[in-house]
Amino acid sequence: MESLIQAAKHTLEKHYDKSRHTVAAAIRTKSGQVFTSVTLKAQKIDICSEWSAFVQAVMSGEEIEMGVAVHRDQEGAFDIYPPCGLCRELYITYAPEANIVINDTTAVPAKELLPYAWKRKI
Repeated sequence: MESLIQAAKHTLEKHYDKSRHTVAAAIRTKSGQVFTSVTLKAQKIDICSEWSAFVQAVMSGEEIEMGVAVHRDQEGAFDIYPPCGLCRELYITYAPEANIVINDTTAVPAKELLPYAWKRKI
């Protein structure tokens, strides 16, 4: 878990921009591959960092094992960000058993983050 948090922090340190990139995600597959991304902010839409990292992981054909999102403030302090509702839906659709980091010491299965979710077959 700690190495995944560090991967997200490293990505954010490299790409931090206070007006565009304040959150980074890291997703690890069962084979150990790590995919990272930052939040993309535009005038009319923001794309959560988890989505970009998630797409990379899915395209690799690997099963997702764990995910984390990290926020950096203007002073350089980092916080773990639990996934928003849309990201939770993404996780439970594609990786319900993946462990999602929700704070510095805890990760829970994605399916527990949205226990009564509507589900459809895709």
